[in-house]
Amino acid sequence: MLRPGKNIAQLTGLRGIAALGVVLHRAANQLGGDWYLRGQPMVDVFFVLSGFVMSYVYLAKGPVAWPAFARARFARIYPLHIATALAMALAGVLLARASHQPAPDWVNPTQALREATLTMAMPVFGADKLWNFPAWSISVEWWVYFTLFPLLAIHGTRLSTRQAAIVWLASAVVLVIVLHLGLGKSTRGWPAFGRALVGFAGGWVACRFATGTNLRLRDRTVDLLCLATVIGIYGTAPLIDDDAWYLILVYPLVIFGLATSGGHAVRLLSSRPVVWLGDISFSIYLVHSIVLNVLQAADGRILSLDTRLAWMVALTGATLVVAPVSYYLFEVPMRRLLTGKPAFSRSKPIIRTA
Repeated sequence: MLRPGKNIAQLTGLRGIAALGVVLHRAANQLGGDWYLRGQPMVDVFFVLSGFVMSYVYLAKGPVAWPAFARARFARIYPLHIATALAMALAGVLLARASHQPAPDWVNPTQALREATLTMAMPVFGADKLWNFPAWSISVEWWVYFTLFPLLAIHGTRLSTRQAAIVWLASAVVLVIVLHLGLGKSTRGWPAFGRALVGFAGGWVACRFATGTNLRLRDRTVDLLCLATVIGIYGTAPLIDDDAWYLILVYPLVIFGLATSGGHAVRLLSSRPVVWLGDISFSIYLVHSIVLNVLQAADGRILSLDTRLAWMVALTGATLVVAPVSYYLFEVPMRRLLTGKPAFSRSKPIIRTA
């Protein structure tokens, strides 16, 4: 059983690996086509991680102090989202002016309102074009924080852990069918919000098993499960030309295993360099699109990025230079300003919140 206060650094490390997976996906696809280094499964891992972390950090302490929760979520998400969104919008306007073209139609007051309210990928209110394209997942996850999570916190205990798992599994199966049938764009509207809802709930169920039962996977089983998941993510695309949506059913089990067991995967993910990647993962995720635009502008002028490997090395390397700057000089100071807490604590955190 996962005890309150236990350090779970490996989940922070997993977030860092998932963020790098998204960056590699964007880089590998710069020469056209939809290459096999898929990025969408990594976002579903983010959603499950968020559900697990929010449940472990907030629900294990008793009743949630909702004003403090909202303030912490705002400080974590909003400053970097707004900064990167404005940077992308400004770049679009400046590039249009430089080429004597009108400003892009996606830079308008209505979209600015969507960006400010984080509704840009939500059902009904959203739009197809976002200022900073990775932020679609931030949009839907933000609203999961203030719709699903309160319901789980207040009413979730009415279901036993087994009942919660059954309800979640049924919902996840429906979502997987919808996604595999291509019923709507997976990064916008109801499919996107559904991914966030189901992923977050899967993390909540995994946390309930981890903290409320004595179930535990063997270390070797966790290692094999992680290996099989990686093979599934990257091996599915060549076979069916689609993302491995079926693995949404597996991610909660993977995270449960990583949180409660040991083994090679846990040691790798809890190593200092990988945990550091997890610390800066939010900056990696949101700034890599800005870095990508700069590289696209430089390609053929300053650089010659004519292979997939060149794009992967350039985008990953440049992002890992810019993201720490964003994290240490903007993200953390803004969080400190908005929460009134020290930017860096000498004490070892239990787990970094998503």
